Amino acid sequence: MSNNKQTDAPQFVADLSGGNFAQQLGIAISEVAQGVVANGKKGQVKVTIDISRIGESNQVNISHTLAYVEPTAKGKRSEDTTSETPMYLNNDGSVTIFANHTSQLFKEYEKS
Repeated sequence: MSNNKQTDAPQFVADLSGGNFAQQLGIAISEVAQGVVANGKKGQVKVTIDISRIGESNQVNISHTLAYVEPTAKGKRSEDTTSETPMYLNNDGSVTIFANHTSQLFKEYEKS
């Protein structure tokens, strides 16, 4: 492992699809848990994150898929959704929705 700063995982998830992914994840967990308790069968929530580089920049495209299987009385109900969010790989190794160097722009402006 490197000495780079790690990505703030809760903030990373909150930034995916402008917060929609985190909301969908919460709904999926609740629906699957309710189906498990009501029907006594195993359920599943699966998150897949694929990362690809955007051009020759420090930007990366985060493709995120949420898939779940909710047990029902006579079988199961499943749903999946995939979306993409562009993010930045910062010099410190963290991945964020905004590049870290942009915060300096606002600090310099506030001093003026």
